[in-house]
Amino acid sequence: MRVDEIDRDSVDHVLTTTRAVRQRLDLERDVPLQIVQECLEIALQAPTGFNLQNWRWLVVTDPEKRAAIAEVYRRMLVPFLEVMEQESGDVDPTTQRVARSSWYLAEHLHEVPVHVIPCTVLQVNDDYSMFRQLGFDTDLTNMAASGVFGEVWSAGWSFMLALRSRGLGSSMTTIHLGGESEVADLLGIPEGVSQAGLIPVGWFTGDDFKPANRHPLHEVAFYEHWGNTEPAR
Repeated sequence: MRVDEIDRDSVDHVLTTTRAVRQRLDLERDVPLQIVQECLEIALQAPTGFNLQNWRWLVVTDPEKRAAIAEVYRRMLVPFLEVMEQESGDVDPTTQRVARSSWYLAEHLHEVPVHVIPCTVLQVNDDYSMFRQLGFDTDLTNMAASGVFGEVWSAGWSFMLALRSRGLGSSMTTIHLGGESEVADLLGIPEGVSQAGLIPVGWFTGDDFKPANRHPLHEVAFYEHWGNTEPAR
């Protein structure tokens, strides 16, 4: 398909209306595994460093395993929400709304029909050590973490966009990683494999989503030098 044949309006609509769906997931309707596989096939086209394709995908539909994952998720989420409640006067309404929807998801996560756990066969500490061996002498934490998880989540976002175009909702969450080892034991994830997060998947309810409120571009995009909000030309 040539560029001039692409339906840009449809593409832009999917890109600008793919939301983190927590409260509008249909907890009763089954999700065919074939659709999940179709979306994962699309995700595999995302770029990876040196084309090493280090990501792996664990799809969980077993009710008992989903319940166990949800229990870990809830336990890890509670401290975050407790802090937010203590500081509620300093938290903006949007953040409070997200916190409420996060707790709703936590309460119902075991009912979400599909859990997808994106993983990578890399580990941050291993990448950090490799960069040290190459003679880099600066703080390499960001470099290692970006290399390990960056490509996983670029593929994860492609997966979520593909779901959205098929009428399914999802969200990115990393809360359960506080109990990563428990989930690894539950699902047989071997040592040396890092979980990047969790993507709950279900049909979304309602008609559609709209673009979210975001900071205007002129406040967050700079040109040539940090703080320059106007293009040079």
